Amino acid sequence: MNLLLIVAFLAGNLYKFSYVSPLDVIVGLMWIFMLPKILDRRNILLKSIIGFTIVGVISLFMALLKFEYAQVVIGAMYLLRWIVYASLAGVTIQSIKVLPIIGIGIAVLGISQYVFVPDLRFLEYWNWDPHYYRIVGTLLDPGFTGLILVLTLVFIVLNNYNKAWWLIVYIALALTYSRASYLAFFTAFTWISYQKQNWRYGVFSILILGLTILILPRYSSGEGVKLERTSTIWARVESWRKAWQIFSDNPIFGVGFNTYRYAQKASNDSHAGAGADSSLLLVLATTGIVGFLFYLKYLKSIWQLGMNNLLLSTSLVTIFVHSMFLNSLFYPAIMLWIALLIPKKP
Repeated sequence: MNLLLIVAFLAGNLYKFSYVSPLDVIVGLMWIFMLPKILDRRNILLKSIIGFTIVGVISLFMALLKFEYAQVVIGAMYLLRWIVYASLAGVTIQSIKVLPIIGIGIAVLGISQYVFVPDLRFLEYWNWDPHYYRIVGTLLDPGFTGLILVLTLVFIVLNNYNKAWWLIVYIALALTYSRASYLAFFTAFTWISYQKQNWRYGVFSILILGLTILILPRYSSGEGVKLERTSTIWARVESWRKAWQIFSDNPIFGVGFNTYRYAQKASNDSHAGAGADSSLLLVLATTGIVGFLFYLKYLKSIWQLGMNNLLLSTSLVTIFVHSMFLNSLFYPAIMLWIALLIPKKP
């Protein structure tokens, strides 16, 4: 199963059947196999997962009053996917050692893509962003690829892996030109410094990021490589504003889990195809304050598992910071990464 998991993870978004990726299939099989342990009363995540699921279902029933049946069904399928990925935390039998293999694999594939296929503007035909001279990897997204690479760097450092692997992964991270991932990198190693009471990690992260920004290659025709670009900043601020507005109009149970794009269309938003660029704002907008409280309880339960585990706590802090700018907490690859980090209960 480990080999299948690695292959499915590395396949990323290169192929999907409807909304289902190879990773979804493998994780679904893992979930079925582990269901007895997931439903064990000793599973401290179970109550919060059930609570958030109930609120999500209620929000979807209420969404039937606003949206078409097919749209609500799509939201329900995303809720089911969240249940599957989230409930594997702490129960999966897969080895945590697959994570560095996955991360290094993504780095190598990303660098290969940068060298051999740097111009990805043709992907716009399939509704992907048209990146040019940036590593997007098999996930086809520099932001989420960047976060996986940061988490891999954390794993390599805290487990004393060969420094050559760290360098390869860092080069790949640098070439994503993802500012959210750069911030996540700085956060991760500052957190490690704080926990270890050794500030060399934080100082090193500042120095290497500064040097990286100075020497990164720039191509004038590629907007994405311009770290000083402001267009995406204002787009993100507008995304946050819109999410807050939708929450304000639907404060109790939101507009329905993962029906956010349809809520945008209903409000005549010209950018209705986009999601909220913040995981917590997305929870507020789609499940309201009730769902938000249950989701915070779920996050708190995971955090408690990581209080005496530096690798897990660093990864959680890193993901949380990144999730302020991208919907990282609900991204399948990230949810699985968290699940595999949490030690299996006996």
